Amino acid sequence: MAYAKKEGFVKKFLVLSGLALVVIVTVAACIFAYSKYEESQYTDSAVPYVKMVVPEISKWDVETIKRHMNAESLEATSEERISGVLQYLSRLGALKEAAEPRFSKVFTGPYVEGVRKTFVAYKIDAIYENGDAVITLNLLDNGGSYQVYKFDIKSAALTE
Repeated sequence: MAYAKKEGFVKKFLVLSGLALVVIVTVAACIFAYSKYEESQYTDSAVPYVKMVVPEISKWDVETIKRHMNAESLEATSEERISGVLQYLSRLGALKEAAEPRFSKVFTGPYVEGVRKTFVAYKIDAIYENGDAVITLNLLDNGGSYQVYKFDIKSAALTE
């Protein structure tokens, strides 16, 4: 009798484990599919912009950066701060090569004057004269045209 109870428990456990596995795989597949859908919404318009703007940013010129950034970012950051950051980043030297941009995510910001802004993030592996770097670009989506909202460059060459 105890053996039958144990056998019934094992069957229930296996069935529930199987169902849990099916649910986990289904959720993971849905998340992957949705991510690919989001990425496809921006591939034709954002990727060419990213490919154009990375070499521009890598000139380390304040006026060039200001031309590509949106007004809100510029208002929140002083020209002295931009200049200081660019001086620091210029230690990387000239851009030698930038890999194909990798879609990272789409996210929305808070409502500003009744409008919710959409941002698209990309990561780009880059090779500069003085080392490799990973660039993260957050773009403000202006209905198919883009502006740089924020960018970040990480490189071991900057810590030396």
